[in-house]
Amino acid sequence: MNKKMLASLLAAGLAIALVGCAQEQVPQVSEPVEQVTQAEVENKEEADATSGASEVDAATSASIVPAELVQVYSPKGFKDTDAKKALFVIGDPRKDSVHYDLARTAMQYFEENGVEVEVRDLYDMNFNPVLMPEEFYYAKDGNGEPTPEIKKEQELVSQADYIIFSYPNWHDTPNAIVKGYMEKVFAKKFAYQDTESGLQGMLTDKSIYTIMNAGFLGGGRGYIGDGIGIDDAAWDEYMQAFEVLDNDTAGFWGVENKGRFVNDRTPKNSSDNYEAEINELRDALKAKLKEVFFN
Repeated sequence: MNKKMLASLLAAGLAIALVGCAQEQVPQVSEPVEQVTQAEVENKEEADATSGASEVDAATSASIVPAELVQVYSPKGFKDTDAKKALFVIGDPRKDSVHYDLARTAMQYFEENGVEVEVRDLYDMNFNPVLMPEEFYYAKDGNGEPTPEIKKEQELVSQADYIIFSYPNWHDTPNAIVKGYMEKVFAKKFAYQDTESGLQGMLTDKSIYTIMNAGFLGGGRGYIGDGIGIDDAAWDEYMQAFEVLDNDTAGFWGVENKGRFVNDRTPKNSSDNYEAEINELRDALKAKLKEVFFN
């Protein structure tokens, strides 16, 4: 190695050592404490008022009914009568959620109005929403026979006049467990069939309805036209998108789409007026059900 190259290497090593020493000697500076201004507080309060959210909601990641206000209600099931029958298909693991409160409110309201109610709580049933390879050709082509589990659900669907899908809005479509129920139970040659003119729905004497609790969708309770003046255009845009989805499903199965009850005005978990607010929400649902089913 020549002298010039050796000198260059020694100089480079010295520079690195000096940089390392300098870094070790840099004093640690504490991060400044973030100061929250009054304007930021007001902006947060305004956002909470718009979205219906709060710090408590964010911490729990769910809208939860206080224990003392949770409704206890179990429907009586289908009987061998000529009464109208409603099959509730519920996909929510939380029995104390606002969404589940809406489902209980609806089930009780149907029974109070002479409709028999059967509930299929998919989480309680440990329903597997995954369409397994051995089930695929039955569900999609109608080949073979349904499993005993699916056959039981199809018998309940066959008895029902109204099929109520009830789930929280997590990604703007039926959540995984409800979607799996739809795909596995409403199989070809049970819910629809091939004809010379194309697919034809086979459940023509039935209707579907959806109950869904949601985060902010523009501000509303109900369906199309039921915005409360926050962003009615956005609300109706969401509701019209849901209508397209539901009409497509209804057409596929041959049923009537009776629409939805969607709520994005959930009481804040920390509200001092929670009882009055949850009762107001329950009443709004019952008023919509009366309009759709009992007028």
